[in-house]
Amino acid sequence: MDRTTNSNTSRYKAVGYISNKDGWAGRGIESMGAGFVIDDYTILTNAHVIDNKNGSKSNVSYVRFMMNRDGAHIPYNFKVKDIIKIPYADLAVLHTYTKLSNYVRPLPLAPDWKIMSLKKGTPLYSVGYPYHGTDDYTQRYWNQAMFLAQSANKTELIMKDKFRAGASGSPLVDSNFNVYGVRTYSHKLYNVNDDKYGYVELAGAESLYGYSGAKVLQYSY
Repeated sequence: MDRTTNSNTSRYKAVGYISNKDGWAGRGIESMGAGFVIDDYTILTNAHVIDNKNGSKSNVSYVRFMMNRDGAHIPYNFKVKDIIKIPYADLAVLHTYTKLSNYVRPLPLAPDWKIMSLKKGTPLYSVGYPYHGTDDYTQRYWNQAMFLAQSANKTELIMKDKFRAGASGSPLVDSNFNVYGVRTYSHKLYNVNDDKYGYVELAGAESLYGYSGAKVLQYSY
């Protein structure tokens, strides 16, 4: 996990900070995660990033997408028009009023055959906003993860990945920036091993294979 910047020329420009002031901590208190642009008006993230304390999607008036944010530098701050949670998956599609592709090149979703062709040991990459020992979750970090296996039902990608709280919703991409999944959880959220899997940095991502990827595309613009 390496500190990175918000270069305006990087393909990771499409990744941003999602602010939710109606999240798990209650209305008026900010919770956060990452998200990324996949189409003209479409952002993809985890559903739990935009959920309120009752597990329902937050009112859009409390959610903002700060594309390419790094710390106090916020070059873009977009309102959210609507939110669609993908059934049976920890995924959510957000639509904006602003045409995002006027400002950034969206990240393409990998087709099913690419996702299923992943081999154990394949490196995958990401940028997000993880916990790094302080309460400041606004700084961008780059990660390299290693693919281990598909879950039995093909809905998750199991990774060796230094995933920390705050990185939820960040993309999992190959060297050509095709998105295979959305980084979601680990067994070591705050540099403390929650169990034996945290010791080996085991983490998981929502796969965009099959049903989940098709639903995301269905709700894209």
